[in-house]
Amino acid sequence: MTIREALNEGRSALTLSGCDTQTPQLDTSLLLAHACGISRERLYMELPEELDEKRLGLFKASMKRRISGEPVAWITGTKEFWGLDFSVGPGVLCPRPDSEILIESALEIIDKKKIGSLHDCCTGPGTLALTLASERPSWDISASDISELSADFFKVNNQKLTGDRVRYTHSDLMNGIKETFDIIVSNPPYLTTLEMNDKVVLGWKEPELALDGGGIDGLNLIRRLIPRISDRINSQGAVLVEADPLQMPIIKQILSDTGFVRIAFRQDLAGRNRIVIAFKE
Repeated sequence: MTIREALNEGRSALTLSGCDTQTPQLDTSLLLAHACGISRERLYMELPEELDEKRLGLFKASMKRRISGEPVAWITGTKEFWGLDFSVGPGVLCPRPDSEILIESALEIIDKKKIGSLHDCCTGPGTLALTLASERPSWDISASDISELSADFFKVNNQKLTGDRVRYTHSDLMNGIKETFDIIVSNPPYLTTLEMNDKVVLGWKEPELALDGGGIDGLNLIRRLIPRISDRINSQGAVLVEADPLQMPIIKQILSDTGFVRIAFRQDLAGRNRIVIAFKE
């Protein structure tokens, strides 16, 4: 079988499988390139080449995992975010492009001060904390998460991307963390329980712990988180939270009720309110 034939066969299988993907061609090419140990660009330069038994076997095994609902990044072991390669795998939430809006917003606030402290709550594999640490090494940056599995990936990424500069605490929504910070960022779980159940039916494999925000509006966890952020943030400090655009009016009210001021939104590439920013008096 040639590379071209494998691509066509894999794309068709993925399209017909009912797998929750809108990019069957991209998924197939990423998995085939990974199986061959080459870049996607190189893959398309070698379309007439025959696949040996080993590479074909790896590709078919990868496609089987993708059809079952596993994210491509879990299968390849890496996910690109902000130009950085994060190590990911089964059980950990993969970085999402929408979170780059939060990075941009945080850097704007960071750059108003030469030095300060920042904490990333619900860090997962370190998406926000490690990206910001790589951009602003003078800042004191730390992170926390409740998932022990995420901690393993965080450790690998921390060493690879920052030279192990970012402090990590195993914590449930900053519980037990005594320090205060100039900025707190978070991409917490915010799906409703019903939405989470629908994703499971569609074959999503990503962890419920990292996605289900609880309750009919998906905001049970955020309702717990914001008061804890308020206790751990310095005067004039900022909080940045990523969530669903439809949840933003309620989150704004929760922040206001907790004493935050100057509350504003940042839009994602589709023009929807994706990030909420607020300040402590």
